[in-house]
Amino acid sequence: MRKYSIGEVSLRLGLSRDTLRFYEKKGIIQPEKEENGYRSYTYDDISRLLSIMYYRRLNFSLEDIERILYKSSLHSSRSMIQKKITEEKQQLELHRQSLVHLNLLKITYDNVKQGLKRYQTRPLLPHYRIKNSEEINRLSIPDLCAPFQEYIIKEKHARLQDEFFLLSDETASVMRLNPDLKNYPVLKWETCIYTIIASDSLIPDEQKILTAVNWAKEQGYSLTGTAYSGPVMGCAPEQRREAETEGNSDKTIHYLELYLPVSL
Repeated sequence: MRKYSIGEVSLRLGLSRDTLRFYEKKGIIQPEKEENGYRSYTYDDISRLLSIMYYRRLNFSLEDIERILYKSSLHSSRSMIQKKITEEKQQLELHRQSLVHLNLLKITYDNVKQGLKRYQTRPLLPHYRIKNSEEINRLSIPDLCAPFQEYIIKEKHARLQDEFFLLSDETASVMRLNPDLKNYPVLKWETCIYTIIASDSLIPDEQKILTAVNWAKEQGYSLTGTAYSGPVMGCAPEQRREAETEGNSDKTIHYLELYLPVSL
């Protein structure tokens, strides 16, 4: 039977010599040692290495590969494969969710750029309105919920009325959470005056809310007398240099959404 040197096996299989030595150290393969100290591999060794490479492509650990190839029955090997199928499906679902969230995050940054200090009309898309932080933690979604405030606009003042968390219906659908949230109220408006506020606080300045209200009235819009504001979900705050009398200092700028519902 022909024997192959470590160099020939490395070239034939595309595995580095270090990888071949590592597999040998782990006991997965056992090449012969010639009198001169060089390793020699048989066709059976190459076949085992091909099996290892195949299972590694399927994301099996070396420990699992060793059990499947050398220590398991047909039944137990099949059980390990079924377990791996379940794990891969779970990972596929997580990657699907991540891809959706990444695309939404890219859109968020585009919206900030386009909406900063500008007024436009847009809907407040359906969001679940959640006040119970314990429920948010139970569902493991604190990172997906945005803290929002509701304001009452009256007599040239914006008075804080309520505070809660919002979870978008789109995110809930991606995470398949809608059945768990069916008893929560949904906040949505068909038409709102919308803008992005740059703020040094996570609470919007009252005057900026009133400025948006005045703009809407000047354009002939009839408002409901409520306003909703909260941080742009996923948009990181910026650090900006601010000139001061005794030098420069960093100033944190947060980006807040402001919705002014329009009466139809």
